Amino acid sequence: MKKIITLAFLSAIALVSCKQTLVETPAQTGTLALTVGNNTEFTTVITTKADGEIIDYTNTDNYDVIIDGPTSKTMKFSELAGDVVELSSGSYSITVTSPATEPAAFEQPIYRAYSEFVIRAGEVTPLDLVCTPYNCKVTIELTENFKKELSTYEVVISNGIGSLVWTKDENVNDFAAQKAGYFLARGLEVKVKGHRSIDNTEATAIHYIENPQPAEHHIIKLDAKVTGAIGGIDISVVTEFTEKNEDIEIGDLDESYVDRPDFPGNGEGDDDEPVVDNTPSILWETNPFFDPIEITPDTEVSMVIKAPAGFETFIVEVSDNFKPAITVFTQSDIDYIDLINHADIWSLVGLPVGDAIKGQSSITFELTPFISTLCSAAAGMTVDFTLKASDVNGDYALVDDDFPVVTMIVPNN
Repeated sequence: MKKIITLAFLSAIALVSCKQTLVETPAQTGTLALTVGNNTEFTTVITTKADGEIIDYTNTDNYDVIIDGPTSKTMKFSELAGDVVELSSGSYSITVTSPATEPAAFEQPIYRAYSEFVIRAGEVTPLDLVCTPYNCKVTIELTENFKKELSTYEVVISNGIGSLVWTKDENVNDFAAQKAGYFLARGLEVKVKGHRSIDNTEATAIHYIENPQPAEHHIIKLDAKVTGAIGGIDISVVTEFTEKNEDIEIGDLDESYVDRPDFPGNGEGDDDEPVVDNTPSILWETNPFFDPIEITPDTEVSMVIKAPAGFETFIVEVSDNFKPAITVFTQSDIDYIDLINHADIWSLVGLPVGDAIKGQSSITFELTPFISTLCSAAAGMTVDFTLKASDVNGDYALVDDDFPVVTMIVPNN
């Protein structure tokens, strides 16, 4: 039955494609003149990564450029430098990103620019983009007291989708290198763990940085002092922002490690009390920026979507060029995908549906089984899927305060 439905879906797309071909007219084109620069005030712009790779962020030739619209393009900026780009007339968006984009990495600032523009037939559209920092920077300083009172120590910092570890170098009684960590701007959890020099007992502390912003440099200063002959050690954390300073005292050194990867960021409550974030969230680990991707039948697309209060609705809206296919397939005037209320239809093309979503607090949203069908059905098209997953409170899982859009570029067969 699934094979029959899938074939019907392909036939529906083919029918729509035939209709579109009959009314197709030559596209009028205009040109885009693109200039890209960057804001280098944030950090040292030439860095050496752990593998020895040297990256010069002032050189934008290696930056990735993604143009999405009636004509979609993905390329390095060096392929465009000094040239104009011919595009079909219409509305577009463009994203320019520095080459390395891990959610957490040493010596890896991310510079990014995004803009929307319109191409008009016969006109040149100038576009001057400035890439600005997209992640935050973290460095750690140790006082002499800290290094004296703790015989071993390590610091682990996580933003929930990546983590970095600073460890002691026995030869210098300090970190092995004064490395700068860079994190996508999400709530940061700072775990400090060590052993007291006086009796080798374990000392731990946890601190949370709420709502770090892109381009902020957080300087974490760790201090320790003995409060008795064999008493506890107080570890202080000083967080220095680009615009303000804040001193934080952490008193309970025996606090157990707790996994709290992100924050609602309301600034309320005691650090010793658990913070429960009931806000829906979505993570596409292999594509955290939700950049457009060119797919093949073997492409894997999987993301984790959480709604602690339980999912109530899950609608997937599609771009206009794909809506006719949806209406033909559903044999109705419905031009969107309802994964909960139309489970009987969409389960047949490999999508998660029904009770696998409704009422769940966390789901793995797996699109991989659907990709091969899409490659056959939408060859040569660029299709947008806007995810509108909401919980019982009516809150949505958003990315950058907007509905996440999965843009798939399907090559011609």
